[in-house]
Amino acid sequence: MKTVARNRLWLGLAIVLALSLLWEFLPAWSPDNRLGTLPTSSLGLTSHDLPLNETEAQVYRQARVVKRVYQVAGQRFLLIAIDGSRDRHAVHDPLYCFRGAGWNVVRRQPLRIPGGVASHLLLTRSGQTTEAVFWFSDGECRHVSVVRAWWQSAWRRLTFGCSGHDPVLVVLQPIARETVDWNVVLSRCPFLFEI
Repeated sequence: MKTVARNRLWLGLAIVLALSLLWEFLPAWSPDNRLGTLPTSSLGLTSHDLPLNETEAQVYRQARVVKRVYQVAGQRFLLIAIDGSRDRHAVHDPLYCFRGAGWNVVRRQPLRIPGGVASHLLLTRSGQTTEAVFWFSDGECRHVSVVRAWWQSAWRRLTFGCSGHDPVLVVLQPIARETVDWNVVLSRCPFLFEI
């Protein structure tokens, strides 16, 4: 009887080890490139891509990233969208990055958007003030919880991609010291809610 129990224990350990290795090395594949659907121009909309800086390239590694300046209805803003399906460590809490860059979060307000909610931030650093809007999207639902995004990503890996899309992090920021009317931007850019 002891031998059977010991063999089951070793078999269980082998299964856990195999699943751990599979979890670590098997990417949560994405059959489509959701960020590739973001338009570069259309009627009343122009944009240009920006290269990732050295730090961004190290942080995002193999993740799909779009870093693009858009102009619509006289409003210019920077879009950074990160699809971590090929590198789950790339999608992270944007508050961590803002604080790491020296910004203080003065105010954080929920902002209703199609399919959920975004977070509207007021940030200050060395006498400068700026703002940002961010959310996570799985293509159907939008939210601001990094923990929920991590769970969605983990569940996707456990189900081998059958549970839906990995969450994409979407961050919008004004260019330099410009101000942005986010209501205009969000109403004129429905493509932001299609990823």
